[in-house]
Amino acid sequence: MHLLPEHTLGLLNIWLYPLLYGMITMLVMVNISHAQKKKILTFPKAKKTKRGPQLSSIGFMFGKGLILYSVLVPIRSFNVYFYMGTVIYVLGLVLSVYAMWYFSKSDLSQPVTGGIYRLSRHPMQVMSFIMWFGIAIVSQTFFMVILVVLYGVLSYPSLKAQENYCMKAYGASYNDYMKKTPRYLFF
Repeated sequence: MHLLPEHTLGLLNIWLYPLLYGMITMLVMVNISHAQKKKILTFPKAKKTKRGPQLSSIGFMFGKGLILYSVLVPIRSFNVYFYMGTVIYVLGLVLSVYAMWYFSKSDLSQPVTGGIYRLSRHPMQVMSFIMWFGIAIVSQTFFMVILVVLYGVLSYPSLKAQENYCMKAYGASYNDYMKKTPRYLFF
């Protein structure tokens, strides 16, 4: 592992990983109803505090910045880091797509609490973090690992906003779900 990547534009850069995720996400989205697309793509605003909305926006923009930055970071070599990172990425990708699919098939009038949602209240976001962690390992740079951890931290206000939205929308049933299910995977 190196501290910083060698920045170069190229076809064999880590941008291939978010591109694959984007293509698979589009395939899922074209095969679900308009109402379910709307539910998946609805991002509740953070609580109206002095820094809440700004932090939520920063997390979203930071995620988009990671995608843009990936264009400049080459895949160094096909070694143990490449394969380990790719396995982690594929695990996150498969579980993220499963979470999207499960969410899209759920009843809109109830909170989604089954399937992978039994393990995490935010499986799509958690799996996104896992995918990016795998990509960071493929990049073989500590800088990417730091950016991914920062992305995870900056995503927190958005997760809280989703939970607040669900508490208002679903009431006691979502509150019970929150007591039984961790926000992330194990905590």
